[in-house]
Amino acid sequence: MALRTPPSWLQNGSHPAENDRLSMQAIFATTGIIGSSSLSVGPNSPVGMSVVVASGWAAIVGTTQSNMGVYTVYNDANTTLTVTTADPTNPRIDRIVATVQDAFYSGSFNNVIFQVVAGTPAGSPVAPATPANSISLATVLVGAAVTQINAGNITDTRVDTTTNLPTGDITGVTAGTGLTGGGSSGSVTLALANTAVTPGSYTTANITVDAQGRITLASSGTSASDPTPTVFLLMGA
Repeated sequence: MALRTPPSWLQNGSHPAENDRLSMQAIFATTGIIGSSSLSVGPNSPVGMSVVVASGWAAIVGTTQSNMGVYTVYNDANTTLTVTTADPTNPRIDRIVATVQDAFYSGSFNNVIFQVVAGTPAGSPVAPATPANSISLATVLVGAAVTQINAGNITDTRVDTTTNLPTGDITGVTAGTGLTGGGSSGSVTLALANTAVTPGSYTTANITVDAQGRITLASSGTSASDPTPTVFLLMGA
């Protein structure tokens, strides 16, 4: 298909959901979470063979076929997921995902679900692939014969969604010579670093200045004086 019509959102138009999702992909270009704390995975409390997915948002690009656009999903409360019984002999790695099911393209369901995709037990296990129309949230190492999942067994696999909108090209601020602070996210502050000079007033100061113009050494000096005054006698005519 070429140019999609009607455009989003024509007042008198009839809009297929696919067109709307393609419009949303201009904002959410790739599969990822929306907000750094969204859909994080942790152990249940009390610990057992289960994990908890936190609330939050995600953008999931449809991958069953091309041009499906992006689905936005929201989890409004902590959700507990059961991890199947451990293999008695070998460890395995499971994958925690959120999956969009759209019967227009495949299957018979129209919803979004969390899944624990079980891996294959092995001496050196590998995580299963992420299913179509899904976002990977975490992997879980299920040791042989274990009966509980702890925080150390969970590896975060979430990534942030990206955007097609202009966002600028500054990726970080580095504190240069004589400065402290900087950073690569959030509000960034730069401040002058302290020197070894004691704040205060100096008399007839002796100072040392570095290449950045900062005073790095200061001390009070002694006023120049002549202990023996010189007397001049002026004679008139």
